[in-house]
Amino acid sequence: KINVDHAKFVSLEELIWAIDIGLDVEFFLDGVRYNISTDGTPFIAVCPDGDGDYYKDGTTLVTEHKINDVPLKEQWRDIDIWAM
Repeated sequence: KINVDHAKFVSLEELIWAIDIGLDVEFFLDGVRYNISTDGTPFIAVCPDGDGDYYKDGTTLVTEHKINDVPLKEQWRDIDIWAM
């Protein structure tokens, strides 16, 4: 893992790409730490011990997963990447 010091994604497509190639992405959103990872299927979980919510691919994850009732695809600009 590389600590990227709260970097930002350049685009929604970059986030989807990172998910689809299987990168571990740890990030903060609204003061909560999350992890997007894969064990063959992409999932997102609250760090460090949250249960994973699984999705078939990156596009589905960012479209269907909601944080504070807002889809992740509408919040990608607010993500502070902690490690990737």
